[in-house]
Amino acid sequence: MKAEIWEQIRNGDANAMKVLYQDSYQDLYAAALRILPDPDKVKDCLHEIFCEVWQNRENLSQVEHIKAYLKTCVRNRVLREIKLDQNIDAIDEHEEVFQLKEYSYEQLLIESQQLQEDKIRIWDALNKLTPMQREIMSLKFFEGLSYDAIALQLDIKPRTVYNHVYSAISSLRSELK
Repeated sequence: MKAEIWEQIRNGDANAMKVLYQDSYQDLYAAALRILPDPDKVKDCLHEIFCEVWQNRENLSQVEHIKAYLKTCVRNRVLREIKLDQNIDAIDEHEEVFQLKEYSYEQLLIESQQLQEDKIRIWDALNKLTPMQREIMSLKFFEGLSYDAIALQLDIKPRTVYNHVYSAISSLRSELK
């Protein structure tokens, strides 16, 4: 897909938006369906993304790799949808748990201290990673970027990103045992 089409969309060309939609919908749908096997939710996510692109077209920056950009948008949107579903399920579960038992002050204090200790252990383990590993882990897991997007951003090969993530996770596992 050519970068000129993005500029045309930014300038309000509805036909360019239609071309973008027609050229990329099937690929994006297939990619999203691999993450979220619910066709209706996937269609909703794709529709929302294309609507947002059109509504925010004047504020969009230039994109060189349109398909990669859209795949990242779809991936992030689908993951947010999954997280939202999980949060709703978790809220239902928590309401049932809180109705069934009450926590004593001592239990809450112990859980709070344990949580604080766990946070310290995780931060210590993260600080033992190399700066490149920390940056890649941050981009991958906190910002939700794909391996290819990280490779583009850091100007390295995608395989290098995979290797850094693998070694970082291995290091974290051994530190947190």
